[in-house]
Amino acid sequence: MRREKTEPELLKNGYTVTLGWNDLIWATAIGILFVTCLEMFYRMIINYHDKYMSDMHFYVITNAQEGVEHDRLLGFLFTYFYQINDNIMEANVYMAAVVAATVVVNFLFIRFLIKEDGLLDRVPRYAMQFFSLAAMFIGPAFVPVLHEWYYRKSFSAYAWHSPTQQTMTFLSLIASLCFLKMYMHYDEKGVHPGWWAATAFMVFMSAFTKPSFFLSMSITVVVLFLIELLSGGVKGFWGRVIRLFIMGCTMIPAGLYVLYLQTREFNNAEAALDGEEHRVIFEISHIFEEKPAAGFIFGMTFAIIVFAANFKRFKDRKYLFVLGIFLAGVLQWAFITETGKRGNYGNFSWGKVYGTYFINLASTALALENVYNKDSVFKGRKTARIVYLVILAAALAVSLLSQLRYFLLILTGHGYML
Repeated sequence: MRREKTEPELLKNGYTVTLGWNDLIWATAIGILFVTCLEMFYRMIINYHDKYMSDMHFYVITNAQEGVEHDRLLGFLFTYFYQINDNIMEANVYMAAVVAATVVVNFLFIRFLIKEDGLLDRVPRYAMQFFSLAAMFIGPAFVPVLHEWYYRKSFSAYAWHSPTQQTMTFLSLIASLCFLKMYMHYDEKGVHPGWWAATAFMVFMSAFTKPSFFLSMSITVVVLFLIELLSGGVKGFWGRVIRLFIMGCTMIPAGLYVLYLQTREFNNAEAALDGEEHRVIFEISHIFEEKPAAGFIFGMTFAIIVFAANFKRFKDRKYLFVLGIFLAGVLQWAFITETGKRGNYGNFSWGKVYGTYFINLASTALALENVYNKDSVFKGRKTARIVYLVILAAALAVSLLSQLRYFLLILTGHGYML
């Protein structure tokens, strides 16, 4: 294995941490994104009245000034920030920090997938760092003749305008990584108590921000556990039952919170008496207004190509988990909606958004494996592999350029529903 020439090498607790120019470039890029987001979020807040409605203004200023009663994480957080000195500085820094931290978690997620596949020595760190940044901008391809939307009517991947969705995505990525750390080798090594506690806490924090991801993760965990029980055979059956039950208990804290939220928000007797009845219902007519087929194809072109070439990888627990999150999110978006004055308070429509983000992120890990491991796809078929990589690169380029353009439009004061 070729060893990169890097400086300096830091020793800590007996471990060697090697830093190179790629790490400096990556950190600089994250810093530039952080500063750019500071400006973007500031503009979102001040442009609220003049150009478009902004969730940033609503959460950071309106709710904080009016002293709205809170039952979600960001309600408490932004009110606290505003009370520090009656301005938006702290909230602005927080949101930019969430975006920057998401890039770091992207890297950890990609690295985890590649490491579990046993290819960490083949895929260079700078490639994983590039895709940890690129994942923020892998989204709908803007093709005016065929699909003239950057965000609306798309399987969009990252919602720059929504502080709750950005925070939930960040916490959900950490929760998923902790769960996979616990789940991948539970049958060989048992359930690690540290990852168990981390999973329970992070799933709760995700639900405390918004319950949407928790619902998808709960469904996915149940399905995965049933597959484990049915496919594992008779030998060690009760041992698997006990371990899966213990892992399933990580969902309890978040589940209790969601039940409380259900009682408070959706079955509020006082609100119903005032004519503000708020119900969760099953309904599918709304999806046909969004051109779902075009949104799926143009919003997920990169991931579709990657997983079409690597479809056998869905047998792996980690990729099956990602697929489960995506499918559960899409089903949530397609079939669950809300009625009443506070409709969309649960944001069930977010299912396809974070589902798309997860599967796009996982596809970057597989794409890297395909590039650096010649035997990972189209083994022995050099021409087919080259054609596949060229098509994949073109799809990635169109996606990135489209979403960078979208990011620039939001940065310069345009509304996000484009």
